[in-house]
Amino acid sequence: MKYIMLIPILTFVCCQTKNSLEQDKQEIEEMRRLLTEESIKGNADGFFEFVTNNIIFIRPNEKDLDTKEDMRKYILSLKENLLSINVERHPINEIEVFGNLAYVRYINSYDITMRADSSLYKISRKFLDIWEKDQGKWKMHRHMWGDLPQTINKE
Repeated sequence: MKYIMLIPILTFVCCQTKNSLEQDKQEIEEMRRLLTEESIKGNADGFFEFVTNNIIFIRPNEKDLDTKEDMRKYILSLKENLLSINVERHPINEIEVFGNLAYVRYINSYDITMRADSSLYKISRKFLDIWEKDQGKWKMHRHMWGDLPQTINKE
């Protein structure tokens, strides 16, 4: 009889966990969208709302960005050097949540017009991000990327 009484409780706990995971995934996706918007606008202050205090960008063939000052310069350089940028966000390839940590793997494509000479670039990149739940809110903790083969095209 004791075990029969546990079935509804376990079912409730399992459903709550599944719902909580889906809610976490949806929140991370929304934070990722907002973070991208702030980045392409070159809004460093808005960008910092969506990242942890010790965010690190792990960039291919370049020094990691691991200080707020370096990160601020990077975000502002987007605004200074790009005349326009259009982002195509592809569906997430993979997202896994483990308590207060999560990772997200995805692809974005960009149409970029440079301010200096109006040249146009089409770039597709693959990303792997680590997110951390900070005071109940998901924030990007690590961000790394690489260009997809044959995807940097200058027109």
